[in-house]
Amino acid sequence: MAGPGVIFDSKTSISRKGIEPTQVKSIKLLTDLDDGSANNKTTTILEKSGIVFGKTYSFKVESYTNENPKDQNLIKWAVSYTDSETGHYYQNTLEDIVTGDTVNITFSNKYMCGNNLVVKAYINDFENEGKLSLFKHNRFRFFDRQILIDDVNKRKSDAWLINQNDTNTCGPSAIMYAFAKKDKEAYSQFILDLHRKGYAKHNNYIINIDSDGDLKDIAETNPATKNNFPKTMASCDWIPNVCITDQENSIYDYEGDTKEDFSAITLSSRLEKLAKSLLGYTDVIDNTNLYFNKTGWVWGATVEDVAELISIKSEGYEVDVLI
Repeated sequence: MAGPGVIFDSKTSISRKGIEPTQVKSIKLLTDLDDGSANNKTTTILEKSGIVFGKTYSFKVESYTNENPKDQNLIKWAVSYTDSETGHYYQNTLEDIVTGDTVNITFSNKYMCGNNLVVKAYINDFENEGKLSLFKHNRFRFFDRQILIDDVNKRKSDAWLINQNDTNTCGPSAIMYAFAKKDKEAYSQFILDLHRKGYAKHNNYIINIDSDGDLKDIAETNPATKNNFPKTMASCDWIPNVCITDQENSIYDYEGDTKEDFSAITLSSRLEKLAKSLLGYTDVIDNTNLYFNKTGWVWGATVEDVAELISIKSEGYEVDVLI
């Protein structure tokens, strides 16, 4: 005889908690998954391998341990995950109570990106009823996370590895080079956050790809299919360089390919802004002249100009030269 509060089903020999004489046995996904990187240090793109940020997916209870419940609203849904970076466990990320045998869930939590999620449907037992494990892609889902981490770590040791390659993103490269030298851990976190969440903040500078349609398009870039993509450029350089260039250019739309010229221009005034807002520098001097030399002859720097830069460098300043 079963004890108090426990119902025993003689057909299935499964004990159940609560008063409802059935449980959710299995659930299924009705919406196709989306392509993304295998994230295993290859350039392999896996078809229909994960969930995409901001997209709505439909789920349905597939089977029960016994008969269907009399009231479908007794079926509750949850999405759990453990953050791979912090180790923190989130029992349920759904903001509202979701019930029914079929539900639509929109995955718009950026912190869930790059993690394995568990979608759950249950009647009595949260931990042991219907579950479905799914991966939620990083925001830059076609760029391998492990390759990016390896390249970031290399630049933390050797900042000179930062390279604009065949893109005209020399301005952002100079900023990221100074960033890596000034605070290598913050530099690393900025790029990793941008890749995973599509949101990165340091000091007073923010890149939020959800605030701009062009940035969203950049995040959806697939290097394997994009025309004129700089194939040998590291993703840890391409991602911040292209985002910064597009965000700081209010006139042109920049997409990060090798054929773009004017749309890649970062004016010296923008570099001054980045030096202050991103790098946190307080003493920034913009002595750039795009057409005429401020000393000496037109289109030529004097020995005195070079000597001044060397002197300023020896005093601890970062020096960027427009060539």
